[in-house]
Amino acid sequence: MIVIAAVILAVASVLGYGWLGRPVAEVFEVQLGAAVSAVYGTVKVQPAVRMMVRSRNAGTVRLSQTSSGVEVVAGMDVKEGWTLARIENPELDRELVKVEAELKAGEEKGRLGPPSSQLLKTAEATLGRLEKLAELRNAPASEVEKARNEVQALRDRVKSEQVEIDRALTVLREQAGGLQDRKARCDVKAPMEGVLAAINVVSGDLVAENTPLFLVCTRNCFLEGLVNEEDVGSLKKQMKAQVRLYSYPQKDFSAVLTDIIPAGENQRYAVRLSFETPPDNLMAGMTGEMNIILGRREGSLVIPTRALMSERVFVVDGGVVKPRGVKTGLRSLERVEVLEGLKERELVVVADQDALHVGQWVRPVLVNR
Repeated sequence: MIVIAAVILAVASVLGYGWLGRPVAEVFEVQLGAAVSAVYGTVKVQPAVRMMVRSRNAGTVRLSQTSSGVEVVAGMDVKEGWTLARIENPELDRELVKVEAELKAGEEKGRLGPPSSQLLKTAEATLGRLEKLAELRNAPASEVEKARNEVQALRDRVKSEQVEIDRALTVLREQAGGLQDRKARCDVKAPMEGVLAAINVVSGDLVAENTPLFLVCTRNCFLEGLVNEEDVGSLKKQMKAQVRLYSYPQKDFSAVLTDIIPAGENQRYAVRLSFETPPDNLMAGMTGEMNIILGRREGSLVIPTRALMSERVFVVDGGVVKPRGVKTGLRSLERVEVLEGLKERELVVVADQDALHVGQWVRPVLVNR
């Protein structure tokens, strides 16, 4: 009896060790549910408006400082008109000082009048005296005519000098105005309220005109999706969609298809969607996947899409891995409808299929309960 008991214990120990030593296979129990037909695509969160701020002058960039004394940083909120940086251009400053000095001197010269103004006044006074003398027959007519000609010549000269003064002042004012405008453009300002999404320079960088310096985006965002060319024809506005962002891996979000962009590229078409309830901390640049719902059928056999390997699955039957060919129907990002090949409550492998082989003993672990 003692020997028999020892043999039984040894066999039980071996059997128990064999069960526990089997590799774990994550399985899903085939069940009835809702089968969904959907168009798959990738999504990216895009800001509603984005504006690249470029330099409008050449020079050395000096980033502005915040109220706490630190330079502006990417991710900070900005208001429209805030100064983000200043471009230093000593050559522009020197030219502006020079032209402003010349303009000041020119304006002072303009206030004094044409250089020949005093000569004209003297000649007009002389002509007046001669005309009075000529009336008294005390001055010859030839002298009066000569004085008149001299006055006319001086008047023409004064007029010409005034035109030249006005022209020179106009040129100087235009030069000063242009330089002052260039000086004002040295202040790089935020074009709108939003978030400073990117800073492409550091203080001390030497930049040329039209260099991209900052990217400012609005806080409000929309979803941009990409679908394959063969799927875009079945899409219509206001279709529902399920979205999963990689930043929220355990949660699906409902969205609505709002626009289909008619111009495709590389056999992909862009669509726009809006969240029915956007997630907290939604940020531009987040990416994920989507299913735009085309149809739905209740009471179908469904399995996780990740269980499918082309047109077959691995089934765990009595602890043994077996292959099974299947015919599928409606498909979505998460679930696929099985029309043939499986029965309700059978166990299909949903993970690490490449680590298993046909006929292998495994320890199934349910993942759908």
